Amino acid sequence: MGKQAVEGTIGNMAFYKSKNGYMARMKTGVSDHRILNDPVNARTRENMAEFSRAGKAGKQLRIALAGSIQQVKDSGMTARLTREMMKVLKADVTSTRGQRNVIDGEAELLQGFEFNAASPLATTLFAPATAPVQWPGNGG
Repeated sequence: MGKQAVEGTIGNMAFYKSKNGYMARMKTGVSDHRILNDPVNARTRENMAEFSRAGKAGKQLRIALAGSIQQVKDSGMTARLTREMMKVLKADVTSTRGQRNVIDGEAELLQGFEFNAASPLATTLFAPATAPVQWPGNGG
């Protein structure tokens, strides 16, 4: 079997290097302008908006916990967290599709999330995990 040492594009083929080695794929798809403007792609734009919201919510959580998770997270944590945030977002029954958000979703779905798939947080972070305190003025 031949070895690939090319990166870039040749005709309708794209060659690139990933963490799994050199890869090749066919260039396919619709132009950005068409996705953003064509009425046929309305559902795609809804999906893009919701995925963006889930990713941003995951980023905010990662920033808030940065000091605690810096030493325990793994390389797949961001993707797993975004997937879980999408579940939270899809649990939003008050907003219309394409407008759903994490705030109106079910944050309880994040319970049990592991920042490292190979090592449970309870074995690396030795701090008691408790529910948020309800203070007067914040719903309590």
